[in-house]
Amino acid sequence: MTKAPVECGNPRDEGAGFRRSLGEFATGVTVITTTVDGVSYGLTSNSFASVSLNPPLVLWSIRRESQSFAAFESCSHFAVNVLAHDQIAVSQHFARSGPDKFADLAVSAGAGGAPLLNDVVASFECRRVQTYEGGDHLILLGEVETFRRYERPPLIFAKGRYAVTAEHPEITALATGGVSRRVNAEGEVLSNLLIRAYSEIAAELEKRRMESGLGLSLMQARLLRAVSTSRDSTLEALLPELFLDFNASANVLGSLVALGLITVDDEKRVSLTAAGETCVQRIVHHARANEAMLLEGITEEELATVTSVLSHIVARRDHRTHVRKSDTGQ
Repeated sequence: MTKAPVECGNPRDEGAGFRRSLGEFATGVTVITTTVDGVSYGLTSNSFASVSLNPPLVLWSIRRESQSFAAFESCSHFAVNVLAHDQIAVSQHFARSGPDKFADLAVSAGAGGAPLLNDVVASFECRRVQTYEGGDHLILLGEVETFRRYERPPLIFAKGRYAVTAEHPEITALATGGVSRRVNAEGEVLSNLLIRAYSEIAAELEKRRMESGLGLSLMQARLLRAVSTSRDSTLEALLPELFLDFNASANVLGSLVALGLITVDDEKRVSLTAAGETCVQRIVHHARANEAMLLEGITEEELATVTSVLSHIVARRDHRTHVRKSDTGQ
Protein backbone atom coordinates (compact mmCIF):
# COMPACT_ATOMS: atom_id res chain seq x y z
CA MET A 1 0.00 0.00 0.00
CA THR A 2 1.39 3.38 -1.04
CA LYS A 3 1.87 5.79 1.86
CA ALA A 4 0.60 9.36 1.74
CA PRO A 5 3.27 11.91 0.71
CA VAL A 6 5.03 13.87 3.43
CA GLU A 7 4.69 17.01 1.28
CA CYS A 8 2.88 17.88 -1.92
CA GLY A 9 1.65 20.96 -3.70
CA ASN A 10 2.27 23.50 -6.41
CA PRO A 11 5.99 24.44 -6.45
CA ARG A 12 5.06 28.08 -7.10
CA ASP A 13 3.26 28.16 -3.75
CA GLU A 14 5.34 25.67 -1.77
CA GLY A 15 8.91 26.62 -2.72
CA ALA A 16 10.62 25.17 0.36
CA GLY A 17 8.84 21.83 0.02
CA PHE A 18 9.67 21.74 -3.69
CA ARG A 19 13.38 22.22 -2.87
CA ARG A 20 13.26 19.46 -0.28
CA SER A 21 11.62 17.14 -2.81
CA LEU A 22 14.35 17.91 -5.36
CA GLY A 23 16.85 17.09 -2.63
CA GLU A 24 15.60 13.49 -2.61
CA PHE A 25 17.55 13.02 -5.85
CA ALA A 26 21.12 12.16 -4.85
CA THR A 27 23.90 13.83 -6.83
CA GLY A 28 27.62 14.18 -6.81
CA VAL A 29 29.26 17.47 -5.80
CA THR A 30 31.33 19.52 -8.22
CA VAL A 31 33.28 22.75 -8.24
CA ILE A 32 32.97 24.52 -11.60
CA THR A 33 35.85 26.86 -12.47
CA THR A 34 36.81 29.30 -15.19
CA THR A 35 39.26 32.11 -15.84
CA VAL A 36 38.23 35.35 -17.54
CA ASP A 37 40.63 38.25 -18.18
CA GLY A 38 43.20 36.68 -15.88
CA VAL A 39 40.80 36.32 -12.92
CA SER A 40 39.77 32.84 -11.73
CA TYR A 41 36.24 32.02 -10.56
CA GLY A 42 34.77 28.94 -8.93
CA LEU A 43 31.54 27.79 -7.34
CA THR A 44 30.05 24.61 -5.91
CA SER A 45 27.33 22.98 -8.00
CA ASN A 46 25.36 19.73 -8.02
CA SER A 47 23.54 20.50 -11.28
CA PHE A 48 26.24 18.85 -13.43
CA ALA A 49 24.99 16.14 -15.81
CA SER A 50 26.21 14.23 -18.85
CA VAL A 51 24.37 14.86 -22.11
CA SER A 52 26.07 12.96 -24.93
CA LEU A 53 28.99 10.60 -25.53
CA ASN A 54 29.36 11.45 -29.21
CA PRO A 55 29.99 14.34 -29.29
CA PRO A 56 31.13 14.42 -25.62
CA LEU A 57 28.77 16.97 -24.08
CA VAL A 58 27.98 17.90 -20.46
CA LEU A 59 25.85 20.62 -18.88
CA TRP A 60 25.34 22.49 -15.62
CA SER A 61 23.41 25.58 -14.55
CA ILE A 62 24.32 28.75 -12.68
CA ARG A 63 22.03 30.99 -10.66
CA ARG A 64 21.64 34.42 -12.24
CA GLU A 65 22.17 36.10 -8.87
CA SER A 66 25.57 34.44 -8.44
CA GLN A 67 28.51 36.83 -8.12
CA SER A 68 30.31 34.71 -10.74
CA PHE A 69 27.43 34.81 -13.23
CA ALA A 70 28.96 37.40 -15.58
CA ALA A 71 32.23 35.46 -15.77
CA PHE A 72 30.62 32.13 -16.66
CA GLU A 73 28.18 33.80 -19.06
CA SER A 74 31.11 35.15 -21.08
CA CYS A 75 33.77 32.45 -20.60
CA SER A 76 35.18 30.39 -23.47
CA HIS A 77 36.01 27.36 -21.30
CA PHE A 78 35.11 25.93 -17.91
CA ALA A 79 36.30 22.96 -15.88
CA VAL A 80 34.18 20.56 -13.85
CA ASN A 81 35.98 19.24 -10.74
CA VAL A 82 34.12 16.25 -9.24
CA LEU A 83 34.87 16.23 -5.51
CA ALA A 84 36.04 13.24 -3.47
CA HIS A 85 34.54 11.98 -0.21
CA ASP A 86 37.02 13.90 1.94
CA GLN A 87 36.55 17.29 0.24
CA ILE A 88 33.55 18.65 2.17
CA ALA A 89 35.67 21.64 3.21
CA VAL A 90 36.43 22.36 -0.46
CA SER A 91 32.72 22.21 -1.28
CA GLN A 92 31.84 24.61 1.53
CA HIS A 93 34.71 26.93 0.59
CA PHE A 94 33.45 27.39 -2.98
CA ALA A 95 29.80 27.54 -1.87
CA ARG A 96 30.44 30.82 -0.05
CA SER A 97 30.64 34.21 -1.69
CA GLY A 98 33.91 36.06 -1.53
CA PRO A 99 36.93 37.24 -3.52
CA ASP A 100 40.02 35.22 -4.44
CA LYS A 101 38.71 31.76 -3.57
CA PHE A 102 41.88 30.22 -4.98
CA ALA A 103 44.28 31.86 -2.50
CA ASP A 104 46.41 29.19 -0.79
CA LEU A 105 44.95 26.44 -3.03
CA ALA A 106 47.22 24.30 -5.18
CA VAL A 107 45.67 24.23 -8.67
CA SER A 108 46.80 23.70 -12.24
CA ALA A 109 45.54 25.39 -15.40
CA GLY A 110 43.19 23.49 -17.67
CA ALA A 111 41.79 24.43 -21.08
CA GLY A 112 41.21 28.17 -21.35
CA GLY A 113 43.01 28.63 -18.02
CA ALA A 114 40.16 27.11 -15.98
CA PRO A 115 41.64 25.94 -12.65
CA LEU A 116 41.86 22.20 -11.98
CA LEU A 117 41.69 21.18 -8.29
CA ASN A 118 43.85 18.52 -6.68
CA ASP A 119 42.66 15.25 -5.11
CA VAL A 120 39.35 15.14 -6.99
CA VAL A 121 37.53 12.06 -8.31
CA ALA A 122 37.45 13.32 -11.88
CA SER A 123 37.79 16.49 -13.92
CA PHE A 124 36.44 17.61 -17.28
CA GLU A 125 37.95 20.47 -19.29
CA CYS A 126 35.18 21.90 -21.44
CA ARG A 127 34.75 24.37 -24.27
CA ARG A 128 31.51 26.25 -23.78
CA VAL A 129 29.43 25.64 -26.89
CA GLN A 130 25.96 26.95 -26.01
CA THR A 131 23.82 28.52 -23.30
CA TYR A 132 20.09 28.16 -22.72
CA GLU A 133 17.57 30.14 -20.70
CA GLY A 134 16.53 28.27 -17.57
CA GLY A 135 14.31 30.55 -15.50
CA ASP A 136 16.36 31.95 -12.63
CA HIS A 137 19.35 29.92 -13.90
CA LEU A 138 21.41 29.87 -17.10
CA ILE A 139 22.18 26.41 -18.53
CA LEU A 140 25.69 26.00 -19.93
CA LEU A 141 26.48 23.25 -22.43
CA GLY A 142 30.12 22.28 -22.80
CA GLU A 143 32.08 19.96 -25.09
CA VAL A 144 34.64 17.97 -23.13
CA GLU A 145 38.15 18.37 -24.56
CA THR A 146 40.06 16.47 -21.84
CA PHE A 147 38.95 14.26 -18.96
CA ARG A 148 40.78 12.71 -16.01
CA ARG A 149 39.61 10.04 -13.56
CA TYR A 150 41.20 8.97 -10.25
CA GLU A 151 40.59 6.01 -7.93
CA ARG A 152 38.90 7.87 -5.09
CA PRO A 153 35.42 7.55 -3.49
CA PRO A 154 33.10 10.40 -4.55
CA LEU A 155 31.30 12.91 -2.34
CA ILE A 156 27.50 12.60 -2.49
CA PHE A 157 24.77 15.14 -1.70
CA ALA A 158 21.21 14.04 -0.91
CA LYS A 159 18.34 15.13 1.34
CA GLY A 160 20.15 18.40 2.07
CA ARG A 161 23.32 16.81 3.45
CA TYR A 162 26.63 15.28 2.43
CA ALA A 163 26.98 11.52 2.22
CA VAL A 164 29.39 8.85 1.03
CA THR A 165 28.79 5.85 -1.17
CA ALA A 166 28.37 2.38 0.30
CA GLU A 167 27.62 -0.93 -1.33
CA HIS A 168 23.93 -1.75 -1.15
CA PRO A 169 23.19 -4.64 1.29
CA GLU A 170 21.29 -6.56 -1.41
CA ILE A 171 24.29 -6.35 -3.76
CA THR A 172 26.57 -7.52 -0.93
CA ALA A 173 24.27 -10.46 -0.23
CA LEU A 174 24.25 -11.46 -3.90
CA ALA A 175 28.03 -11.21 -4.16
CA THR A 176 28.71 -13.18 -0.98
CA GLY A 177 25.93 -15.72 -1.17
CA GLY A 178 24.17 -14.14 1.81
CA VAL A 179 27.25 -14.22 4.04
CA SER A 180 27.90 -10.89 5.77
CA ARG A 181 31.36 -9.35 5.55
CA ARG A 182 33.36 -7.91 8.41
CA VAL A 183 34.83 -4.43 8.08
CA ASN A 184 38.57 -4.66 7.62
CA ALA A 185 39.79 -1.70 9.66
CA GLU A 186 43.48 -2.54 9.24
CA GLY A 187 45.09 0.24 7.25
CA GLU A 188 41.81 2.16 7.07
CA VAL A 189 42.10 5.93 7.39
CA LEU A 190 40.58 6.99 10.71
CA SER A 191 38.54 9.81 9.14
CA ASN A 192 36.99 7.30 6.70
CA LEU A 193 36.00 4.99 9.54
CA LEU A 194 34.48 7.90 11.45
CA ILE A 195 32.44 8.95 8.41
CA ARG A 196 31.22 5.41 7.78
CA ALA A 197 30.37 4.84 11.45
CA TYR A 198 28.57 8.17 11.67
CA SER A 199 26.58 7.41 8.50
CA GLU A 200 25.46 4.08 9.98
CA ILE A 201 24.45 5.60 13.33
CA ALA A 202 22.80 8.65 11.76
CA ALA A 203 20.74 6.54 9.36
CA GLU A 204 19.47 4.33 12.16
CA LEU A 205 18.71 7.29 14.44
CA GLU A 206 16.89 9.01 11.56
CA LYS A 207 14.67 5.96 11.07
CA ARG A 208 13.93 5.63 14.78
CA ARG A 209 13.37 9.36 15.16
CA MET A 210 10.69 9.27 12.46
CA GLU A 211 9.11 6.20 14.04
CA SER A 212 9.02 7.92 17.44
CA GLY A 213 7.05 10.89 16.12
CA LEU A 214 9.62 13.60 16.94
CA GLY A 215 8.67 15.18 13.62
CA LEU A 216 12.14 16.48 12.73
CA SER A 217 14.56 15.59 9.96
CA LEU A 218 18.16 14.60 10.71
CA MET A 219 19.40 18.02 9.61
CA GLN A 220 16.84 19.89 11.69
CA ALA A 221 17.84 17.87 14.75
CA ARG A 222 21.54 18.41 14.04
CA LEU A 223 21.11 22.17 13.67
CA LEU A 224 19.16 22.37 16.94
CA ARG A 225 21.92 20.47 18.74
CA ALA A 226 24.60 22.71 17.19
CA VAL A 227 22.77 25.86 18.34
CA SER A 228 22.40 24.34 21.80
CA THR A 229 26.15 23.67 22.17
CA SER A 230 27.36 26.86 20.41
CA ARG A 231 25.00 29.52 21.67
CA ASP A 232 24.77 32.98 20.09
CA SER A 233 26.67 31.81 17.02
CA THR A 234 25.82 32.78 13.46
CA LEU A 235 24.72 30.17 10.96
CA GLU A 236 28.02 30.53 9.11
CA ALA A 237 29.95 29.74 12.31
CA LEU A 238 27.90 26.56 12.72
CA LEU A 239 28.58 25.24 9.20
CA PRO A 240 31.49 22.92 10.19
CA GLU A 241 29.08 20.97 12.42
CA LEU A 242 26.36 20.73 9.79
CA PHE A 243 28.29 19.31 6.79
CA LEU A 244 26.12 21.43 4.49
CA ASP A 245 26.79 24.44 2.32
CA PHE A 246 25.38 27.78 3.42
CA ASN A 247 22.32 27.73 1.16
CA ALA A 248 21.19 24.28 2.29
CA SER A 249 21.83 25.21 5.94
CA ALA A 250 19.82 28.42 5.52
CA ASN A 251 16.93 26.32 4.19
CA VAL A 252 17.04 24.11 7.30
CA LEU A 253 17.29 27.18 9.53
CA GLY A 254 14.26 28.72 7.86
CA SER A 255 12.20 25.61 8.52
CA LEU A 256 13.10 25.70 12.24
CA VAL A 257 12.27 29.41 12.49
CA ALA A 258 8.89 28.64 10.90
CA LEU A 259 8.34 25.91 13.51
CA GLY A 260 9.03 28.41 16.30
CA LEU A 261 12.10 26.51 17.55
CA ILE A 262 14.78 29.06 16.62
CA THR A 263 15.09 32.83 16.38
CA VAL A 264 17.63 34.96 14.50
CA ASP A 265 18.49 38.43 15.82
CA ASP A 266 19.57 41.54 13.89
CA GLU A 267 23.22 40.45 14.09
CA LYS A 268 22.28 37.06 12.56
CA ARG A 269 22.97 35.22 15.82
CA VAL A 270 20.93 32.05 16.15
CA SER A 271 19.18 31.15 19.42
CA LEU A 272 16.78 28.50 20.68
CA THR A 273 13.29 29.48 21.76
CA ALA A 274 11.73 27.90 24.85
CA ALA A 275 10.07 25.37 22.55
CA GLY A 276 13.45 24.76 20.92
CA GLU A 277 15.08 24.08 24.30
CA THR A 278 12.38 21.50 25.06
CA CYS A 279 12.82 19.93 21.64
CA VAL A 280 16.60 19.60 22.13
CA GLN A 281 16.01 17.82 25.45
CA ARG A 282 13.72 15.35 23.66
CA ILE A 283 16.30 14.83 20.88
CA VAL A 284 19.09 14.15 23.40
CA HIS A 285 16.91 11.75 25.40
CA HIS A 286 15.91 9.90 22.23
CA ALA A 287 19.50 9.72 20.94
CA ARG A 288 20.88 8.37 24.22
CA ALA A 289 18.18 5.73 24.47
CA ASN A 290 18.79 4.53 20.93
CA GLU A 291 22.59 4.79 21.04
CA ALA A 292 22.52 2.23 23.84
CA MET A 293 20.88 -0.24 21.44
CA LEU A 294 23.13 0.71 18.52
CA LEU A 295 26.29 0.23 20.61
CA GLU A 296 25.21 -3.07 22.11
CA GLY A 297 28.12 -5.51 22.37
CA ILE A 298 30.78 -2.82 22.82
CA THR A 299 32.35 -2.80 26.26
CA GLU A 300 32.25 0.21 28.59
CA GLU A 301 36.04 0.44 28.42
CA GLU A 302 35.97 0.62 24.62
CA LEU A 303 33.24 3.26 24.69
CA ALA A 304 35.15 5.29 27.27
CA THR A 305 38.25 5.25 25.05
CA VAL A 306 36.33 6.34 21.95
CA THR A 307 34.50 9.05 23.90
CA SER A 308 37.77 10.35 25.32
CA VAL A 309 39.44 10.53 21.89
CA LEU A 310 36.50 12.27 20.23
CA SER A 311 36.09 14.71 23.15
CA HIS A 312 39.78 15.59 22.89
CA ILE A 313 39.44 16.35 19.16
CA VAL A 314 36.37 18.52 19.76
CA ALA A 315 38.07 20.35 22.65
CA ARG A 316 41.02 21.24 20.40
CA ARG A 317 38.67 22.65 17.78
CA ASP A 318 36.80 24.68 20.43
CA HIS A 319 40.12 26.02 21.72
CA ARG A 320 41.15 27.14 18.22
CA THR A 321 37.78 28.84 17.74
CA HIS A 322 38.17 30.66 21.08
CA VAL A 323 41.68 31.82 20.15
CA ARG A 324 40.47 33.15 16.78
CA LYS A 325 37.65 35.08 18.44
CA SER A 326 40.06 36.52 21.02
CA ASP A 327 42.47 37.60 18.29
CA THR A 328 39.71 39.41 16.40
CA GLY A 329 38.25 40.99 19.53
CA GLN A 330 34.95 39.15 19.31
